[in-house]
Amino acid sequence: MVSVKLRKFGNFRLLNRESKNTESLLFQSLLSGQSMPLDLCSFEEVLPYSLLSIPISTVTTNDNVWIAASMLARISDVTNSLVVVEDGFPIGTIDVRRVISGFQKNPTADYFEESVSKIMDVDFYIDSRVVNIAAVLRRMNKTGRFFTIIENDRTSFSQFSIRQVLEIISLCKSDIGVASMEKKRISTFSRDDTIKDVMKKLEADKTGLLALKDDMSFISYEAVLEKIKELNTPQDGKLLGLSASTFKTITPTLISEKLTLAEICKIMLGQKYPYVMTREHLITPHDIIDVVCREI
Repeated sequence: MVSVKLRKFGNFRLLNRESKNTESLLFQSLLSGQSMPLDLCSFEEVLPYSLLSIPISTVTTNDNVWIAASMLARISDVTNSLVVVEDGFPIGTIDVRRVISGFQKNPTADYFEESVSKIMDVDFYIDSRVVNIAAVLRRMNKTGRFFTIIENDRTSFSQFSIRQVLEIISLCKSDIGVASMEKKRISTFSRDDTIKDVMKKLEADKTGLLALKDDMSFISYEAVLEKIKELNTPQDGKLLGLSASTFKTITPTLISEKLTLAEICKIMLGQKYPYVMTREHLITPHDIIDVVCREI
């Protein structure tokens, strides 16, 4: 069954494969017990029922942006998006990028009092439980939207977010490792930058990460949202002028270069911010999707 689309610091090595081997990623089917390539797997084939039934995190058009921002900061270890519902049916989604982007355009306390409908993304997907997972991952990699809604029935929906992607890949049999990953430059920021500077740099960088100059730590959209939530109440443009030194930076977990793709994902699943690194590689969940899509 196909997807249904509703309305539409320095150098670190990131994931990439030069060659493609269709047998390099195998998964044990929970339905048949057989090892299968991802191209033949549905959600039900490889995700335990409990993971497949994680309910969507919702807000309604009666909720304001501040409520959405607070919820996203609170549930970042479960999902990267909220679903806006009306009469129990999804009508839009909101992620951290949309909250931060909206604040840049209107850096006032009034922005956080607006309805979530003003910033929600109306271009999203609803998928069946039996949809092909490989097709969903390819779509995510192409669009950069790492979230989809799964329809259980007409009144029940669950989510497939970046965490569930890691769960799936942690179950694969593969010899893919860190050694095959290429370098990619990540933009940097300094402690002398303002939060406004950081927001602009994040928006200009596709990785969604900034490396702190002369350090081994990073800033992400989630870290910016944490700072906003830490202030407890929305503030006018004062936030944008604060020093970037007030951020709590993220230090990725150091891993061995000998780990396989599945082992890397298992470590990521235990982290609030699922980033890991070796002495030369930085690996994010988005890079995991990219390398999987190169192999299927």
